[in-house]
Amino acid sequence: MKKIFFYICTFVLVSFTVESKKLGSVSENYNTCLTENNVSDDDMLTVRDITHDQYKSESQERLNKNGCVMQCLLQKAGLMEDAEYKVEKMHSEFIKKTNVEPGNKRLECLDTCINESKDLTEKCEKAFRITACFMKAEHKHKHEQENKSEN
Repeated sequence: MKKIFFYICTFVLVSFTVESKKLGSVSENYNTCLTENNVSDDDMLTVRDITHDQYKSESQERLNKNGCVMQCLLQKAGLMEDAEYKVEKMHSEFIKKTNVEPGNKRLECLDTCINESKDLTEKCEKAFRITACFMKAEHKHKHEQENKSEN
């Protein structure tokens, strides 16, 4: 269960090369969460939709479906309980899977995303917001690293 954050991070980092991947689809619980939330794979947004802000024109219903699937995945990983984040577990899993040091910019981005969405009370919206925020931050980080290596 605690592998989900690893899958999300891996999904974010790896799938930018395959931006057509569906949000959360690398998780072992993906199909279970689709079924539990009565959502089809066709309803799920892609990484590209998120990182290029194309989701902003989507219906609230579709965004909610995506958020509910993400909340299910986070809950199954033990990173969220209903509408509450398990912040310490998010930190420890992120550090363990990425080997970043405390104070690292990527860890700060995670904290920023947590803080931007922590006061939301609707669990699906909250899960969608943190996922979108973090995916955008990782996308930006990846492009900054690519630009540094080109110079």
